[in-house]
Amino acid sequence: MLFTSSAYGLHLDRLCGILAVVMIAGLVTGQIGAHIWAGFGALTWLAAAAAVVLALLRLGSVQRMAQIFALLSVLVALAIALLRPEALPHMQTALFQGTAFSAFLTSLGLIRAPVRASRLVAQAAARLFAASANRRAGAVTFGAQGLSVLFNIGTIGMMSDIAENHARHATEQGRPPINTRVMTLCALRGTVLSTIWNPIGVGFAIVTTAIPTLDPVAFLLLALASAFVITCGTLWALRKETAADHSPDPDRSTDLAGGRALAVILSVVLGLIIVTLVLHRLLEISFLVAACVVLPILSWSWPFVEPEIRAAMKNSDPLGGLGKASASMANEATIFLAAAVIGAGVTVGFALLGWGAGLGGEGVPALVPILGCLFLVPLAAALLIPHSVVVVMIAQLLGAGPIGAAHPLALGLSLCLAWALAISASPISAMSIITGRQLGVPAARIPFDLNRRFTLVALGLAAALLVVTYFWL
Repeated sequence: MLFTSSAYGLHLDRLCGILAVVMIAGLVTGQIGAHIWAGFGALTWLAAAAAVVLALLRLGSVQRMAQIFALLSVLVALAIALLRPEALPHMQTALFQGTAFSAFLTSLGLIRAPVRASRLVAQAAARLFAASANRRAGAVTFGAQGLSVLFNIGTIGMMSDIAENHARHATEQGRPPINTRVMTLCALRGTVLSTIWNPIGVGFAIVTTAIPTLDPVAFLLLALASAFVITCGTLWALRKETAADHSPDPDRSTDLAGGRALAVILSVVLGLIIVTLVLHRLLEISFLVAACVVLPILSWSWPFVEPEIRAAMKNSDPLGGLGKASASMANEATIFLAAAVIGAGVTVGFALLGWGAGLGGEGVPALVPILGCLFLVPLAAALLIPHSVVVVMIAQLLGAGPIGAAHPLALGLSLCLAWALAISASPISAMSIITGRQLGVPAARIPFDLNRRFTLVALGLAAALLVVTYFWL
């Protein structure tokens, strides 16, 4: 029986790997080829079919919330088809957006295995702790932003473990240890803030896909500048808290190797961003589709940089590995695919009621819903409502409407800032759960106690940035 279950799992991974190849290749080829010949657009339909079948195969193993959203998306699609068939092209666009989300998340899952096994990433993270005491909080906060482009939420646990090791070694040598709680919170904050601007992050991808008039390059620069302002502002506002880490790290042995590793990792991150931008511009494809090209190439080439990883992955099954990558992101992929369809249905319903037309009109200034998004999404997250679903639905509702057309930068920034602050405010976000586990406290204490001041200060700075963006950009 055990053998049978194991064999079934192996075959399922390979089947899902084949479907993932069809989904990613169909999406990329269809989007690029459509500029040459309209017939290539049929490949996007093939990719959508693969995404749906992939979601159905994984439906029994995903969380209950993902299952509920999948059912709701089917009901919404059937309702639109029966009651408003003229709105089906809008639902088709939403299906293709959801397919792009699924392909992107699967591609993102591919990079997890080599990055988690990377010694370079660990050495680069360790180097950040060699900064002097008055600079260490800034180094860890900014450094976590760069590392999380590749390591994602794993950055928090990795940096917390490194801080614990440094503190233990210092104690054994009779020297003052660094404050591991402060360093873990700095790693959390850096990882949260990276979601504002990370071009291969889910939030950034949702926003740039949902707002047709948004220039991703200009928006990336704006998001980077905003994250920099909020990082500096929160570091200054919380300087008394971070001053609790008053002891310089005496271990300088990682300076040379760690400095080189940090330079390599930051170069990879910069190269990843540049290549994604170039593909977006040259091939006239979205950031999502460009990332679906770049991430698989990076995951394939990374083992050639580090021989240890290449040896460990030498006998791995490519299709099985791709199937496992899809399994690791199955919850997110199912939710985003379903939420895109549900959001489109909600948009159609609002249009029937005339609500969408009133937003941003003469009676309601566009700044009101733009600022409303900033406060509504973190509030929903604090009330245990998944922020990802709320952002997808708001983006579907406002992105292609008058607000998105008139103020794409302000709306996009509002959604990305709201995404980051919702993660910080949510007691059920993966980042809060990981940080709570690392610090040995309940996950709810992270947003409601230890990280509350950071969230409130960041929220105030975000609101100010949105007002400036709305009136001057």
